[in-house]
Amino acid sequence: MGALVSKDDGKRRLFLLRAPDEPDALVRVLNVVTLLQARLTRVEAEPVGDGLSIRLEIEDAGEDRAEALARRLEACPSVRRLAFGWQGGLAPAAGPGH
Repeated sequence: MGALVSKDDGKRRLFLLRAPDEPDALVRVLNVVTLLQARLTRVEAEPVGDGLSIRLEIEDAGEDRAEALARRLEACPSVRRLAFGWQGGLAPAAGPGH
């Protein structure tokens, strides 16, 4: 899938996810982002091995909102693994099974 890009005018958080390669996996992840009203600046998804690699760039809305989004993404049944952080450095999200 190609990248969807919007105006880039501020700090961004990067979320890297691994999901099963299922037809609705990306939609489920994007539903979580929409539910929390996060502003996407870029989305990329591609099959990798037996899964789907998803990269989300989100406008920074503060540490609390980023952590809330990470918790919701971790709880999403379509997310196998998650790492998030600033564009320059990622840390694996703490949580069982991810």
